[in-house]
Amino acid sequence: MTDDVTLTVGGQSIAGWTAVRVTRGMERIPCDFDIGLTERYPNTTDVIVSEGDPCVLSIGGDKVITGYVDRVAEQVDAHNHALSISGRGKCEDIVDCAAQFDSFQFQNVSTAAIAVALCRPFGINVKALSPGIVHPQVCLNVGESPYQVIDRLCKIAQILCYEDADGDLVIGPLSNDEAAGGFALGTNAERASYTRDMSQRFSEYRVYLVGTGLFTDAGQQPLAEYTVADDTMPRYRPKAFIAETGDAGASVSKAHALWECNRRIGRGNVVTVTASTWRDSAGTLYTPNTVAALAMPQLKLIDGQRFTIGEVTYRRDMGGSGCDVTLMPPDAFKPEPILYMPLPQDAAAALGMG
Repeated sequence: MTDDVTLTVGGQSIAGWTAVRVTRGMERIPCDFDIGLTERYPNTTDVIVSEGDPCVLSIGGDKVITGYVDRVAEQVDAHNHALSISGRGKCEDIVDCAAQFDSFQFQNVSTAAIAVALCRPFGINVKALSPGIVHPQVCLNVGESPYQVIDRLCKIAQILCYEDADGDLVIGPLSNDEAAGGFALGTNAERASYTRDMSQRFSEYRVYLVGTGLFTDAGQQPLAEYTVADDTMPRYRPKAFIAETGDAGASVSKAHALWECNRRIGRGNVVTVTASTWRDSAGTLYTPNTVAALAMPQLKLIDGQRFTIGEVTYRRDMGGSGCDVTLMPPDAFKPEPILYMPLPQDAAAALGMG
């Protein structure tokens, strides 16, 4: 299978790119690309691409980015005519622009339905692998982007949101799909590094719940403490947080402490791989939100240990082709638990929101 990079724009499919950088990621929205070619390849002067053009970038027969051309740069001298094009996925509009909705609020609407309503004006489809939860009330702040709203609601619903190859917004859980063959040094991995960082990890995570009962007697709301220990930390390093929204957050506070612990362990174990090919052993392009088994005993990794692919960069230049992959333990990508109820528990109950 050939992995020629093709840009389809304005009814023309352009190949022969000499410089390629295409990046997709779970936490990189939108996806983006930089590609270029020069006069020594045929018909460079006949290539007509304008900024703002809709485009589709494909690798072999697989669509990778569906979006728009952001920037076109041409350079001419006595011997060469160079053309470089940069673009991003369709979700760039929900990241750059302000959210618009007639009433600026939603009531008793699911996470997926809100995402659909906010993406519709931009021609972006929403692929809901999970509906999320029903939000009693969501108010839009003037000036915030659709992505900011959707990302916030997805955290509340404990699901992820990211862009796929069709330029659509995907909302759903962490995937268990696996890249066939994984990565093994000397087989399909040319280089690999494993960074183990303990600088932002702690021996215990304490969340303090400060009582703010508005309709109870003074002194009836004692200070509560929830602790999660990281037994892999060799010395005493406590980290403390105050529950942001008071007495209703007991379970969420405990979940937040556990999330802090697991996420910091995950973010402190980062594997980067330079693969010799853009595809796994089954011929599928490496993609974010995919699990990969690692066979790298030289890096003191447990054989067969599975990390989640967080970001993939397909690149090609005069030095050859390669695929740069960043992986971390799955817990590194789980959404942060957020307490949805904005009022103290007793106040919310009195207002019928509990």
